[in-house]
Amino acid sequence: MSNIEQHTIDKLFRDLSRVYSTSATSMIGLASIKTAIEELVCNDNDLATEIRKLSDAVKNTQPRMFPLDNLMLILDKEIQTLNDEKQLSKGSIDKILNTFRIRMKSDLDALVDHGVGWIKNDDFIVIHSIEENIEHLIPEAKKRGINFKILVLKQDIVTTGKILNILNNNQIKYEVIPEYDLIHYFDKITKLFIGTQALTNDNYLICDPGTSNVISECHIHNIPIILFLKTLKLSHHPVTDQNIRKNSFQDEHDGVEYSFSIHSNDIIKLELMSHIITEKGEITKDQIPNILDQIIAEY
Repeated sequence: MSNIEQHTIDKLFRDLSRVYSTSATSMIGLASIKTAIEELVCNDNDLATEIRKLSDAVKNTQPRMFPLDNLMLILDKEIQTLNDEKQLSKGSIDKILNTFRIRMKSDLDALVDHGVGWIKNDDFIVIHSIEENIEHLIPEAKKRGINFKILVLKQDIVTTGKILNILNNNQIKYEVIPEYDLIHYFDKITKLFIGTQALTNDNYLICDPGTSNVISECHIHNIPIILFLKTLKLSHHPVTDQNIRKNSFQDEHDGVEYSFSIHSNDIIKLELMSHIITEKGEITKDQIPNILDQIIAEY
């Protein structure tokens, strides 16, 4: 795959993650992979090679896209086994992708079920970006009759607009403020909900830009920080290998030209989390290495 093609895939994933959780983005990715394989024209003997090229492109995105990254590693192992047994076909690959989709949905349903218990009547919950908590958990709590309010920290209009649409569609009460105005709300808010794109093997969270500032402020003011994490987002890479991208470009204002840079993601220490909620329920930091080992054993 050429650098231009890889950069196109990278940008597509980054754009999708502005308006969808990484889990939803991964589901979109699986559907796209299914379509690509269906439309692939190649000799049967070349099928395994072509699938590996696609898998490698996904695993090399900037930043790495989880849970899809782990699923591609599992796919690699399954493809190798099928190829060795002379049973590799487009149909057999489609069955694997379908098991991935079922697993993703099952994990999400379990995460939501465990997570709803962390929303109580009269909560005033801070939301910063789009992850599973805003797409599914908060709407489910509303359906169950819990009375709460959301404090939305305004980001770019695309991201914030998506969040507000979800809240409006589910008739959830909210207030929108700029991120820097949070200092005036620490006597009112009850907790911060965050998701993550990945948890590295050296205990760093890969989150949307700006998340680290919000977490730092909440930590200083003793606001509980609740992390909602699907275990398929556990990465076997350290934080230095997460392919976080630095974007730089020239800008201009009132005749002054300058170079402007921004990174695709924030890096946050796991130790700042008050609670970690997964599809398995609440876990401790000490349990994470064993869970990661179980995932690695799948590939």
